[in-house]
Amino acid sequence: MLRAVPRIGGTKDPDIAKVLALKPDLVLANQEENRLEDVRALEAAGIPVDVTFPRTVAEVPRDVRQWGRLLGGQCESAAEALASRIERALSEVESGPPPDSFRYAYWIWKDPWMTVSGATYVADLLRLAGGVNAYAEEPERYPKSTPAEALARGARVHLFPSEPYPFRRERHEEAMRELFGAESRRLFVEGDDYCWHGARTLAGLSAVGQLRRRLSEGA
Repeated sequence: MLRAVPRIGGTKDPDIAKVLALKPDLVLANQEENRLEDVRALEAAGIPVDVTFPRTVAEVPRDVRQWGRLLGGQCESAAEALASRIERALSEVESGPPPDSFRYAYWIWKDPWMTVSGATYVADLLRLAGGVNAYAEEPERYPKSTPAEALARGARVHLFPSEPYPFRRERHEEAMRELFGAESRRLFVEGDDYCWHGARTLAGLSAVGQLRRRLSEGA
């Protein structure tokens, strides 16, 4: 299905000339993923650009509804349905029994090691599972650190997502055991579920529900 979709580059290197040649009615962008200069170039050419930047799960339905209003027609009703589903799923998670808390570090890169601060969508999602971020107060959204520092901060659960760095259990399990110690919990998770929002937020809420059960059962 996607083979017929024109390719115009990645989030950090879009081919603006190709985008303009497609004459889009609207471009959807993310403040963190897309470059300001590219957004400005499109706007200067008269292309409307909608830029979103949710930092919490609760902000996602607002953005989804905004996309529906901008796209109009049947998209507006579809967006409303999706936004409502997200709100119901979030309410179910928040109204359930309080989860057991766990202190964690969520690693997005290695060499250098990088994690997430409290001012991120990832951290808010993990909060719903009972997560207490060892780097919550860091001023940078994605601070550099080390395994030793994370352990010194009391992080005992370490999450290794499949993206942006491609952590894989079959490739990295033994190395992570040596770096973080056998007594720590080392969980390999789907990065798309934890960091992508919008339609993926439903999968993220499902993922944190599974994480709560997994940690409570000691699996």
